[in-house]
Parts: sequence; C-alpha cells; structure tokens
Amino acid sequence: MHTTPTTLTRRSLLRRALGASCLTLGGGGIQRLAFAEDSAAASGRDLLVTIFLRGGCDGLGVLAPVDDPHYRAARQAHLRIVENGERPGLSIKNGYAGHDWRLHPDAAPLRELYTHGDLALIHACGLKNGTRSHFDAQDMMERGINEQKNLGLSTGWLTRLLDSLPGTGLLPGLSADDAMPASLLGSARAAAIANLQDFSYYGDDRQMKALRLMHSQSGELGAGGQRMLSLLQEVTKKLPKKPDGGIAEYTPAKGVTYPEHDFSNSLKTVAQLAKMEIGLQVAALNYGDWDTHTGQDYRLNDLVTNLVGPLRAFYEDISAQRQRATIVVMSEFGRRLKANESGGTDHGHGNLMFVLGAGIKGGRCHGIWPGLANDKLDEHADLAITTDYRQVLSEVLQNRMRGAEVPKVFPGFTPGPPLGLV
Repeated sequence: MHTTPTTLTRRSLLRRALGASCLTLGGGGIQRLAFAEDSAAASGRDLLVTIFLRGGCDGLGVLAPVDDPHYRAARQAHLRIVENGERPGLSIKNGYAGHDWRLHPDAAPLRELYTHGDLALIHACGLKNGTRSHFDAQDMMERGINEQKNLGLSTGWLTRLLDSLPGTGLLPGLSADDAMPASLLGSARAAAIANLQDFSYYGDDRQMKALRLMHSQSGELGAGGQRMLSLLQEVTKKLPKKPDGGIAEYTPAKGVTYPEHDFSNSLKTVAQLAKMEIGLQVAALNYGDWDTHTGQDYRLNDLVTNLVGPLRAFYEDISAQRQRATIVVMSEFGRRLKANESGGTDHGHGNLMFVLGAGIKGGRCHGIWPGLANDKLDEHADLAITTDYRQVLSEVLQNRMRGAEVPKVFPGFTPGPPLGLV
C-alpha cells in the first residue's frame, strides 16, 4: 500500500496518539472523543433527541389505514395491521380523514403517549430524492440534504445545529453509540459515549501521557487538552459510585423500569447525561435491523416492542426535563406497499415520523395523506412523500431549539407551509 511520507513533530505525534483513541468514551478506557468549546455547566437548555431506525422501518406496518381496500389487497393479514382477530390494531383518534387508522398491536405505549397529547405522527414523509439505497438515503438525511451532489458537505445537520446554538456547555452533543453518526460529522462539540457503566477517566498509561502532553501545549492544542480533562473530571465526579469506588448502575426516576434491551441502554445513557446538567443539547441514537425483506410478521413485532417500551420508559425517566426535551424518530425510507414472496417487504419510499414532547401538538396525524390507490403511489409501487423530512425537523428546531438557525442547518431548503407540529 502506498503511503505519503509525513514529517513527525511533537504536535503530530500528540494528534496521532489522541486521534486514534479520544473520540468516544466507553469500553473501559478513554477512546475516540471530541469535546465541547467551553466549560460552563449548563442548565435549562433545550434538548433534542434523534432516533434513527436504520434499515428502513415499515411505516405501513406501524400505522396504517386498516380499512383501505388497496392496503388489504397488497398484503396478507399477517403482514398488515388488521381491525379484528387475535391481534387487532390499536385504533387512534384524529387520523387522516376517510379511514380507520390503527397502530401496530404491540405499540400500546406509543398510543398512550399519542392519546395523552404528547406524540404527533407524520405519515408519507421522508427523503424526496427517491433512492432505495440504505447507504445513500441515510447519508443524505444525516447530512440534512436531498441531492447526492451535495454529499460532499463536510458536516452533519446536527453539527450545524450545534454550531448555531448559543452557548455550549461541557457536552453539547452526544452519540449514544460506539461511533459518531454522519449527523454529527465534523463536530468538535460532541462525544460518543456508548455506556457510562464502562466510563473510565484514567484510561491506559499511553493515553494519559498523551493527554497530559496535549494539556501542556499552548494555543488550540492546549485548550483542547483542558476541555478534555474538564469533561472527564466533571462526568467522573457526577457518576454514582459503589462503596469500592467503582461506577454504580444507573437508577432511573422513581417508578420507571426500562425493558431489558440494548436500545434501553442507549436511552439510559442519554437520560443520565441529561440529568447531570453538563450542557447536553443534542443526542443521536441508532436502532437497527429494520430491513425486513423476510420474516416481517415476527420480526416487526419484536422491533416495535423493543422500540416503544424503552421509548416510553425514557420519556417518563426525563420527566423533570420534559418541558425542554423533544424526541424525533425517523428512518431512511419506508417499504413497499405490496408484500414480496419471502414473507416481507422490499425497499420503499414514503414513511412515518414520530415527534414526542411536552410542547408538541400531539394526539393527531399531521401532513397530507396521499392515498394508496395505484395512481397515487410513487412509481406505482410505494407510498408517495408529501412532506419533506426537513420540514418536520425545521419546525421542531424553529420552535423547540432556541437560537437555531434553520437556513444554516438545512442549506438550500425552503420550508413549506407549517404542519402545525408545535
């Protein structure tokens, strides 16, 4: 493999030593980590939590017009939501006019939030580009664009959001995962922390020596080292401890129990850091395996169960922060109206988004429902898109994230008439 010769200086050695290991936190040591710009603890900040359902969630399997003859004709009963039988769909009020709208039978915690008025549903929305590629669709949505020609954009939309928000604390941005998503691409204000149970301030000797050397430098490098130490020290100080000094397990709010699932662990990390009041403003989470080409009947049941249960627990857990928190759930595209021959559905187009929060006009479906008749479908196969995903995000930012500069977050996008989400 050809490599370009590099002149090694003390500074470049420091960058290499820290760059490979200080961009995320977890796994028992200091790993890859990027930090905030100032050290002021922050309270009362707006908090946006984004949940990306990777793989293409079947929105028509989560919320559907169960009495639509086109829906019934396209899918066998076990691959659609039904009105009656052993597992009927959960009826909701204020759905799109003209049909009986129901949620997946395992989405009871979601319906409770909807009925309470905290959850808004937006169907037939997404990336209007039309790609059926997971990689391209996810990349464009996380960069906040609609055209592949703009994939050279060097930052993600959450990065640009953080850059536009006034005042940053120790940890403005979080990826509750082992790595940074493209939505936080290029951010110097975010950290990837998969699990605070594995958090360690000390790391190994090589890492700490590099960190101390970095801290001793002048200028930007030294300031970066100071920010690292400040965050590590503050988080370590606030983590609950066992009698032996080890990190204690997180205790949710009274009466809250998270279901046993990896997605619950990610949400616990967000909840714990939000309660620490160290400036968290944006958190990005992933929940994968939604690519249900086969076995959709049982797979979707598990996926929905393991999404809505932890989500409801998280919402109750952050009750003290709820007035300033907004949760958005999205996926790269929906799935075909018609089932395939393998007991599943293939890559589609229009999809469902959720917006959850105390300041959301919930308990209703927003946007325009295009219908499922053949002449209303995209390419005569998929649910059409009537709402650009950026319209949903723009309204949330404009009304729930004080100081957000939407034109900078979504360059080149002109929002349409408001959906009335907030």
